[in-house]
Amino acid sequence: MSSTTLFRVSGLALLIALPLQILGFVLHPPSERVMDVLNPLYGPAHLIVFVSWLFAVLGLTGFYARQAHRAGVLGLAGFAATMFAASYHFYLLLYEAYATPLLAQEPATRALIGDGPLAHGAGALGPVAFLSVLAFPLFGIATVRAGVFPRPAGWLQIAGVPVFFLSIVLVPLGVFAEGGVLSPIAMLYYLTFLGYAWGGYALWAGKERVREPAIRQDAAQPVA
Repeated sequence: MSSTTLFRVSGLALLIALPLQILGFVLHPPSERVMDVLNPLYGPAHLIVFVSWLFAVLGLTGFYARQAHRAGVLGLAGFAATMFAASYHFYLLLYEAYATPLLAQEPATRALIGDGPLAHGAGALGPVAFLSVLAFPLFGIATVRAGVFPRPAGWLQIAGVPVFFLSIVLVPLGVFAEGGVLSPIAMLYYLTFLGYAWGGYALWAGKERVREPAIRQDAAQPVA
């Protein structure tokens, strides 16, 4: 496979990942409480988001490869951290799609989900799981600094985390919901995946922008 084909396929994968991510949150019930976990759409919603992450991982490989020569150590660290975060999401989404509904169906285990000890992937990795979201702005910063992709591709990744925390603050005011399409976590992924898709379109269309050193006007004039 040529590099051009790899980049175009990667771009297409990132473009596909965004609508799947949105669809998953649109179908997701409004909370993680037992009554919502028992909703028939709970499992499929998580599976759709899982597939979205699969496309994202495939696409981000080409995304990173295209800017690796300019992204440096920061880009490598951001890409590695993002792959770690994606791996954790694979586990978490499959857990929520299959294990959590099974626990909800049994009266003896319902108390273990919701706010119980087996909720949200049984707390695997502890605080490291929460900190994994910092991988997204880290890769975004590297993308902006590399200057290969249009700036929104990086800035949208950076904006996801502060918007996430702001959304949490606004939940009690009714601006955002605890779960579903307008949840804080949904805002994080909408912006992050929009950034991926923005860069994905540049890859697919071959419209990346590579910064070249500026040529001084006086240097360009012939010497008399």
